[in-house]
Amino acid sequence: MENGTVRILSPGKVFIDYGPASMVVMAFQGEAPLTGLCQSAFAIVDAALREITQSLPYLRLPPLQIPSGTLTGLPLKMLEAVLAVGEPTLTPMATVAGAVSDTVADWLFEQGASRVIVNNGGDIALRLLPGESVRVGILSSLAKGEIDTIVPINADHGIGGIATSGLGGRSFTRGIANAVSVFSSRCILADALATHLANHTLIPSAQIKTVKAGSIDPLSDIADLDIVTEVGILTDDEVAASLQKLLEEAQRQYSKKLFLGMRANVQTGYSCFPETYFTNITKGDE
Repeated sequence: MENGTVRILSPGKVFIDYGPASMVVMAFQGEAPLTGLCQSAFAIVDAALREITQSLPYLRLPPLQIPSGTLTGLPLKMLEAVLAVGEPTLTPMATVAGAVSDTVADWLFEQGASRVIVNNGGDIALRLLPGESVRVGILSSLAKGEIDTIVPINADHGIGGIATSGLGGRSFTRGIANAVSVFSSRCILADALATHLANHTLIPSAQIKTVKAGSIDPLSDIADLDIVTEVGILTDDEVAASLQKLLEEAQRQYSKKLFLGMRANVQTGYSCFPETYFTNITKGDE
């Protein structure tokens, strides 16, 4: 691993930049900031990334091609997450950011923090004791990078992970959504589902340009699959068709109890599932 950076941003808030991880780690016990504990989380990030690196050849494979019993520990959790989603082309690498976020958040919580937020490039793990709450900003467009919605979250909501995927994000996308944000009990699941649901927004259209992922990154875990590189102006019918396709898959995943809520944006169109999920959360905190 390359040399890492640990920088205190404010009491109880630390920035960790190490290898592929670029995260803001926050931990408090009541109102007391746990700055030193956040700094110590660097060792947890290091251990998690080393564990993932050791299993990288398998984690880059489609899940059904990974021999049973090969993976253990964190890599096994990554495999289990994509197997739960049930998409055969979704490799365990689709969960890597969420997996590291969960690992760090779990450790901080186990050390006695009552409020934990770990934001790994937009894949956010939360751990809240009863009575604790946070406010999380959501992007409708990854490319714009502007927070347009604030969601108040408390321990009763059962949200342990939030992840967003779409055009302009850190990873390739096979869909046309500007952003799909998923709220789940664990960040590793939210990460897998955000990637999967964003992929499901692809529709036939002359306005959409795709290439093989391998033509851009020969080492990509989805090198043989098409990814979206450009989306022109879609018609209202095309936007509606994309969102309808997304909602149908969201319903299927929701029926498996894999996530709590989802919000998506495709150009001029917006959709939530369940429809009133975010309204209900906001009303409950007024």
